[in-house]
Amino acid sequence: MTTEESSSIENLWQEIEELVLGLAQLARTDISSQKFYSELLDRAVKGMSAQGGVLWVTDAAGKLEARQQRGTHPETNAGASLDEQEIEQHRLLLREALHAQRPATIEPQGRWSEQHRGVNPLDNNLILCPVSIEAHPSPQIGLLEIVHHPPRSFSAQEGYVRFISALCEISDDFCQHSQLQKLRELETLWEQFERFSEHVHLHLNTEQTAFIIANEGRILIDCDRLSVLQKTGKSHQLISASGVEGIERRSETVQRLEALVTAILSLNRPYWIMEAEEKYPPQIAAPLHAYLDLAGSRALMIFPLSHIIQETTDDSADANSHVDKSQLTVGAIVIEQFHEVSSSHTVLERALAVSRHGGTALFNSLQFESFPFYPLLKHWSYSPLRKKQLTGRKLMMTALILAVISAVLILTPADFKIEGTGSLQPVEQQNVFATADGVVDEILVRQGKQVSADSTLITLRDSDLELESSRVRGEIQTSQKRLAVIEASLLELNPTDATARQQASRLTGEQEELNERLKSLEEQSKLLKNQQETLTLKSPIKGEVLTWDLQEKLLARPVQRGQRLLTVADLNGPWVLKMQVPDSEIGHVLAAQRESKEPLSVSFLLLTDPDQTYQGTIEKIAATAEPDADGKPVVQITVKLDHETIKGLRPGASVLPQIDCGTRSLGYVWLRRLFETVQREIFFF
Repeated sequence: MTTEESSSIENLWQEIEELVLGLAQLARTDISSQKFYSELLDRAVKGMSAQGGVLWVTDAAGKLEARQQRGTHPETNAGASLDEQEIEQHRLLLREALHAQRPATIEPQGRWSEQHRGVNPLDNNLILCPVSIEAHPSPQIGLLEIVHHPPRSFSAQEGYVRFISALCEISDDFCQHSQLQKLRELETLWEQFERFSEHVHLHLNTEQTAFIIANEGRILIDCDRLSVLQKTGKSHQLISASGVEGIERRSETVQRLEALVTAILSLNRPYWIMEAEEKYPPQIAAPLHAYLDLAGSRALMIFPLSHIIQETTDDSADANSHVDKSQLTVGAIVIEQFHEVSSSHTVLERALAVSRHGGTALFNSLQFESFPFYPLLKHWSYSPLRKKQLTGRKLMMTALILAVISAVLILTPADFKIEGTGSLQPVEQQNVFATADGVVDEILVRQGKQVSADSTLITLRDSDLELESSRVRGEIQTSQKRLAVIEASLLELNPTDATARQQASRLTGEQEELNERLKSLEEQSKLLKNQQETLTLKSPIKGEVLTWDLQEKLLARPVQRGQRLLTVADLNGPWVLKMQVPDSEIGHVLAAQRESKEPLSVSFLLLTDPDQTYQGTIEKIAATAEPDADGKPVVQITVKLDHETIKGLRPGASVLPQIDCGTRSLGYVWLRRLFETVQREIFFF
């Protein structure tokens, strides 16, 4: 190699490094997403002197579309436009590359592999590399496609792939930087939300709560006016507006606003963003324009004020479990702007937060004021009954009645039982967890299938592990070929020539270095093979698969290490009742257990068969309390039972258990929670 060629190569590498470092610096700035990916594509095409490049992304329907393009487009102006069949083969190749999630080069008329059907229809080489695309709420994976002339050597082609991979890896830094900026903005928003939440839940007065929602909510959302309406029957009534101390009920503007909100919220949509220029159905358009003609608002948003009264979660192995929320609408807020504003996702998030917190606060105020005894207690101090004096005879009669009632409550014995919740479970039951991060490749069992110990249940696939294994195998092959070349060169050298002896010494040193590298690579290959073997999940026990609908929940879906995938249980073996008792009640159970020489008896009802009562005995009481699904501390109790006497036995069957703790006075059995509350709240020091 001449000095000029060496200098040219050095300049080329320096230029490539400047392109990569320049893009890395841009990724750390507040550059827009469109400009960053435009720079990435420009630098990729420039650094390779390529004919062109395209940045592909998937839309909502899963179809590929070109987000950025430079130079030659592979489907439209690559020498000659492709026909429909060639375009379909090209798109299939892109989807295969996107699924493989690794960079590769495709020769003219070449395929990803012999097993794939996608074809490169061009007379040029294609470099395909996955790239992270900044998107809300989380980044997605796109594909960078570079069209260039076939290189003169394999090393040059490998260099091109490394260069494009380096540029695409910088996109990860850009996405992380963008996410960090969003998190910082969200941190500021959450501080404002926290202050608003503290103030809005401070009072239990409806007027004060609505006043805080209107005035502090307007500041949080940064709007021109915010109005709060309360739902009364099927209509809505304005109770507060920002910047206004009182509401004039006879005002035409107030009446039109109430009519507009009533008409809109009757359609049961989560929220409305309305403008005067937009077209709406007649039942909405008429009250909207009638109100805007008087109010002069350029745009308004309407959000219902709702309170979640019940929330149920669909428990499944899938991490994205479905949550059903039952909500009660108590009112609405109207956000108005009197000047031109650009649409902002942040404004929508703030408005939704104000509606959620405001709905709960307004619901609590209305509930407090609707308490049956609230008016009576409020005016008790002014009641004439309070000023009347009782005679001595009436006092004696009252005392006698109270004494008789107290004697009956104290002297009458009653069964003392502690209630809890629980479910029936087989003793031999094991959960199967994911041993590593990966994608479920194959499921060999289904719900209800009998399996033996160590039988294969699920196989996982880890693309990163496969890629690393392929890399190690490739390096092993490269090292072996280089060793063969060195050995051949050593045989050809003349041992009497001084120059040949120096070259032989250098080749011998390189040979030893390659031998050591081969040993290291073979050890890495063994470790990777052991890791791949752990991706095969086997049954820990003999039994039956309990998890329902495994194919739909797990097949071809990503799982995380430690995630529970399925459950295997021996239904023919012994069963127990897993019972949970509140931590505040476990003291009675422990005291009764100490006094009794035999294990305490437990009676329970199956929810599926409430007519039959079954019996069991306490086998074990947990030494510590743990929080349940609602965060309340409970103590686990294991109850031994005869499962052969129970009809319709199934794992996880819910039961209503009661622990027999002996007998106590009737008054204590009925009023013990009141006694314990008084003892804890008043006499606790």
